[in-house]
Amino acid sequence: MSRAHGRKSMREALAPAIALARGGFPLIEFNVDEINGVSAELRGHAALYDAWARNYTAGTGGATPGAILKQPDLAATLESLAESGATLLHGGALGRAVVAHLHSLGGCLTLGDLERVRPVWQEPLVASYRGLAIHVPPPSCEAFQYLLTLRILEGFDIAAMERNGVAYLDLVWRAIRLAAGVRIADNNPTPERLAHMLSDGHVETLRARVRDGVPVVGPTEQWTETPGAAAAEGHTTSFSIADRDGNVVCLTQSLGSVFGSGVVVPGTGVCLNNFLYWADVNPRSPNRSKPGGPLPVCVAPSVALRDGRPVLALGTPGSYGILQTQVQALLQHVDFGLPLQAAIEAPRARLMDGVEVVAEGRFAPAVLATLGGRGHAVETLPGWTMKVGGMQGVAIDPATGAMTGAADPRRDGYVVAV
Repeated sequence: MSRAHGRKSMREALAPAIALARGGFPLIEFNVDEINGVSAELRGHAALYDAWARNYTAGTGGATPGAILKQPDLAATLESLAESGATLLHGGALGRAVVAHLHSLGGCLTLGDLERVRPVWQEPLVASYRGLAIHVPPPSCEAFQYLLTLRILEGFDIAAMERNGVAYLDLVWRAIRLAAGVRIADNNPTPERLAHMLSDGHVETLRARVRDGVPVVGPTEQWTETPGAAAAEGHTTSFSIADRDGNVVCLTQSLGSVFGSGVVVPGTGVCLNNFLYWADVNPRSPNRSKPGGPLPVCVAPSVALRDGRPVLALGTPGSYGILQTQVQALLQHVDFGLPLQAAIEAPRARLMDGVEVVAEGRFAPAVLATLGGRGHAVETLPGWTMKVGGMQGVAIDPATGAMTGAADPRRDGYVVAV
């Protein structure tokens, strides 16, 4: 991306990150909770704990608000990356350090595995909603569930409904669960199969199912033989950026679990993710991962265009809830006209397997009670919870070019203008 679209050298681009790693930053409550929450678990893994504790807690194993987290090893690694480029990992010194450390832990990654990695430019998947052309990554990314949900909902006059009322929530939850079922039945479809999923004819059959009023029962996470199994919590981040030159970037990236695998490669400051556990390895699953095959990822960074010009970047963490959160925030902004910050702050819900729905407590109790009679088993959560994501977005006024940033208070998001 730097070579194809950037004006800065890699050293210039990485300079802020290098400075932050070397000089450090003060820990806020979210950071402290995450460090202290995982410390006890990692303490039980002697081969991992010391390197992790040195890197993130100066060897103490704990953190306090306001403590400065400095990562000099990571700063040095980023400086080497600025000089060497991607070959530092894919066949270079960093790659050798990663492989050697994993072998010492009994791992099987080889330098050849890293050398065979090749980035691939892909054309985005696009669907229309209320005049917006919404772009998301194509399969093996599972963002097509987000687009399919919007395609279903475009057949209904949402703006005429009471915002966050019974009819609206029942409609949206039913559409989300139906789209999730389609994605779970085939989570890495061929282009032909995907075209059918998003086609007018197939979408109309799903709209009819939404209208029939019969409860929709089914999984929302992965294919499973035990419906209702709890999903593992993951740790993902997302950011949305727009600049004065008209460039827009929406990026969602995941470590998998908190601190990924907990494996910090000594002397590098690099903590390895464990997103591979998202792979479906059940031999009876229609989505069983195969050796050498693509790994489906449940993220949905999106950029929306109107008349060919970008007007909205929207992304969130939240595991499989990502594919639901994106829908709910977009509807608040596009259909009900809320400013982007208000749309992100609006109460949300997350549909789990079966008929379970976990909903923020800011929905009207009477509304949630009525929805219980429509086939939704609603559990009320606190008024604000990161279980329903942590969205970041940028809206761009097509007439004036004015940009509005928005950040989710459910996590440690911020808006910065420079």
